[in-house]
Amino acid sequence: MEVRTLKDLVRFDAEKKQKIAVFDSPHMYYDLYTLLPGQLQKPFAFKKADKVVLVLEGVLRLRVNGEEADLHSGQAARIPAGALNSMENAAEEPVVALVVVAPHPQCAARKKRRK
Repeated sequence: MEVRTLKDLVRFDAEKKQKIAVFDSPHMYYDLYTLLPGQLQKPFAFKKADKVVLVLEGVLRLRVNGEEADLHSGQAARIPAGALNSMENAAEEPVVALVVVAPHPQCAARKKRRK
């Protein structure tokens, strides 16, 4: 069994959003994203993987295929495979969010190459 203490992994960088690996397997990955006010993740889509974002601290502005929502601590959103999405800390406090992607995008890409 692998056990992690999330608060021990949290770190911020004044230059850019941080993506901190918590767990990574051939089936999924589970990361902490930390964003200081004004930081963002540019629009991106996983073709064959769903993404779940759970806000642990702060308020995260999430954009998915033109829709926008502010997720507060304790709120989660599922982003379906193929959906263009971005996130931004448009608030005054730092954001800490858990991001889970499954199936693991690299695993899906390897399966496609084998065919």
